[in-house]
Amino acid sequence: MNKTVSIADLKTDQKIAGEAFVLKEFETKQSRVGKSYYNLKLGDKTGDILGKVWTENLSNCERGLAIGDIISASGYIQEYAGKPQFIVESMKKLIDAAPEEFLPVTSRDRSRMKQDLEDEITKIKNPYLKKLLDAYWPNPDNRDKFTNFPAAEYVHHAYVGGLLEHTWEMLKLSKPFFEIYPGLDWNLFFTGLFFHDIGKLEEYDIVGAAIVRTTPGKLVGHITQGIVLLHEMIEEIPDFPKSLRDKLFHLIISHQGSLEYGSPVVPMTLEALILSFVDTNSADMNQAIKHIEKGLHTGEEFTEYHKWLKRSFYQGDLINHSSDVD
Repeated sequence: MNKTVSIADLKTDQKIAGEAFVLKEFETKQSRVGKSYYNLKLGDKTGDILGKVWTENLSNCERGLAIGDIISASGYIQEYAGKPQFIVESMKKLIDAAPEEFLPVTSRDRSRMKQDLEDEITKIKNPYLKKLLDAYWPNPDNRDKFTNFPAAEYVHHAYVGGLLEHTWEMLKLSKPFFEIYPGLDWNLFFTGLFFHDIGKLEEYDIVGAAIVRTTPGKLVGHITQGIVLLHEMIEEIPDFPKSLRDKLFHLIISHQGSLEYGSPVVPMTLEALILSFVDTNSADMNQAIKHIEKGLHTGEEFTEYHKWLKRSFYQGDLINHSSDVD
């Protein structure tokens, strides 16, 4: 089934007839008078939209639907709290749609980003860190997941290839620090950068056509999962120095920069401080850029308020430039 309507193009009062979307959230709720209805979130490559199936339309919806299913939905778009909402009147699972057609994908060249990381791995001089990287990267399963997995479920780089893109951006952003400040340990820093979000390969999964958080991801979290993985790998490397292990672990557990953002400790080495800087830079820039791209169609000078970055962004020049080109 070919898509004819994208979420980014939906407008208030628009009728939707048998259009394909990904079922990203699906919850049964009870109204004040005790009637059941569904809360939904539907998605495609261009974004997400919240939706509802009211009580009178429940019988028009196929039973047994699950997160990640690609469904055919009919209904109409209405405005609610200033945002579009999809009132679904019927939906059923599709069996002739390819999941990859509904997942957002990095716009950067994954082959180029992967090659840049591989080039840096070959330059690592510390024999223990080189063994650690060589124990992980040549494994085809590890390399495939690292290249194709998202870096998040919602917040930043939440798309196919997102983890690779986030890591590559951090690599590029970190280079000036090592040009300006002498005496920093690039071998240690790069290894920490490479592995800083490795736990996200266990925290998230791609189910059908949806990015979901796994049960271990919810219970343990990616920082702890990353430390467990590295500990297991280090145990297989004879005589791996304890002090080197501790400094590498510190990079991983402090990379989110502060306790309020989920790091058990704050950065206490220069390398850890830089890692937290570039991690934040990459995440914030990605959120801002995607937020502006999402808001350009409104024609407004400023975007809607971004709840994570706590501001609106000026986009007037981009709107004006687009009009000039047209």
